[in-house]
Amino acid sequence: MSDSYIIDVNEMNFEEEVMLYSMNTAVLLNFWAHWSKQSKEYKDFLESLTIRLDGMIRLASINIDLSPLLSVKFAIHKLPTLKLIFQEQIVGELIGPQPESRIIQLLNAVQPADPTALEVEKAQALLTSGDYSEAEELFNAVLEKKSQDPEALLGYAKALLFQGKAVDALYALKDFPASKWYSSAEAIIPLAKALVQLRDNTLPDKTELDFSFRTALRFASENKYYLSIDGLMEILKQDRNYLNGFAHKVILAIIEMLPDEDPQKRMYRSELASILF
Repeated sequence: MSDSYIIDVNEMNFEEEVMLYSMNTAVLLNFWAHWSKQSKEYKDFLESLTIRLDGMIRLASINIDLSPLLSVKFAIHKLPTLKLIFQEQIVGELIGPQPESRIIQLLNAVQPADPTALEVEKAQALLTSGDYSEAEELFNAVLEKKSQDPEALLGYAKALLFQGKAVDALYALKDFPASKWYSSAEAIIPLAKALVQLRDNTLPDKTELDFSFRTALRFASENKYYLSIDGLMEILKQDRNYLNGFAHKVILAIIEMLPDEDPQKRMYRSELASILF
């Protein structure tokens, strides 16, 4: 399943990329065709809007000529037509080109009030401030009410990793629900796996790079992420494909663990790109 906010769907991937995805995030279906200039221009407009909404919805565009069965299923008689899907149900529609304000009104009307949103926000603040145990407890409390809440699941997994509970973190990340947090969840899995291997002493230990890798992971296990990243960068400077790219994935995982407001996060991404490319 793709984690992109903007996607083209057809009769083959509709169930997975629209219906399943809609269980956690609203999906705006956009029916269009190449021969309809108006719908093509509208598609560009919707893609720009979706980028600005930054994960509030997924835009799924359907070319009616390539997916005629979907066109029939949704009774499409005019282009462009929008159908809003949430939790596998049609919760709204717009026929013909509409201004941005009308689309936002439609989206806001179907966004359910989330009673756990404040708890998740507080847990995220605790995570950022380093109160990992309290963050874990609060995220867990949210998950007892909403077991598949993706934001809470990701925060819970991070809180576990910060406390050295890599096995529990891996379990929390297993079968992660499709959502805008999916790619972040996938990104931190290599770190959890590496820390489990470090604990079980199953990492390679034959070369100087092997020992450097272990040292970098020990720093990571102590939440000394800057030192860990610096060590891993040095490894990649000598062997960009060390452990078949596993070191690269671990660096990306650690960078993902850094708070978004950390200025080092962007700097590390740039440095990593300069090493690899």
